[in-house]
Amino acid sequence: MNDIRPLRESDKDDILEIARHTWEGHDYIPYYFDTWLKDKNSYPVGVEYDGHIIALANLRVIDDGKTGWMEALRVHPNHRGKGLATSLTQYVVQLAKSIPVKCIRYTTSVGNETSLHLAEVVGMKRKFDLAVHWQENPSEISWRMRGFPLLEVSADEVCQDLIDANLIPFNILIHDWKAFDVTPKGLNKIGSTARFWVQTRAGKLTSFSLGFARDVSSGMQWSFTIYASDRTGFLDHLSYHIDIASKSGCTSIFVAFETDYVETMHNLDWVQLDENEDEEWALTLLERML
Repeated sequence: MNDIRPLRESDKDDILEIARHTWEGHDYIPYYFDTWLKDKNSYPVGVEYDGHIIALANLRVIDDGKTGWMEALRVHPNHRGKGLATSLTQYVVQLAKSIPVKCIRYTTSVGNETSLHLAEVVGMKRKFDLAVHWQENPSEISWRMRGFPLLEVSADEVCQDLIDANLIPFNILIHDWKAFDVTPKGLNKIGSTARFWVQTRAGKLTSFSLGFARDVSSGMQWSFTIYASDRTGFLDHLSYHIDIASKSGCTSIFVAFETDYVETMHNLDWVQLDENEDEEWALTLLERML
């Protein structure tokens, strides 16, 4: 008999076993599990079968209690195809209602049909998409733009300008596959791990980006997101972040950007595309108001 319950420290071996089968063993869950257990705003739950956890998910309350962020849905490969992901997702939605929060959100790949179906089952809708691109060896990219300069700013300095510029879709920023409302608290939360840059023309903010270095299996990766009002601004930020990645010794880059610039990105002669990367390789934000 399957039972959904809160996760405990004693479940760690089972969690590590599930993670071992995710993303070729490079899952992020082993780095976050202990934090979830200690975080009063996290609600990690799992499906227990025969004394072991065989599936899990986490609900994290963010945005001053307004949003329930759904993450880390995993099912052990030996137990897939039994509806456990659906049961867990429905359980987490009910948990979010009981807290209560005003909305639930998560991001996934637009090509992840299983995840998109789960969202549809619980009444979530796609809010917007961002294209993504990953590439190794940024130090080998010699291309640079010589456009308008960028200025590094703090969260407090940029918040109201971002709101006034109407640059961010629905005033929801994507950082590290997570969504944050453009508020002082949201930007300061991002700013605890990332840095911000803006570009202005005639005194008005016209483009914005954020970036941070993360430790991945192949070394350090420079991960960044770009929002721009035009192609020039997009390329200026892209060039700037490639330069940072190269000078920082990062072994790869991962960029999220508005889908308007997919063709611009793919037309750059240094961009390496794999056979699965086209205009549909993107992330999407899903949301449901409760």
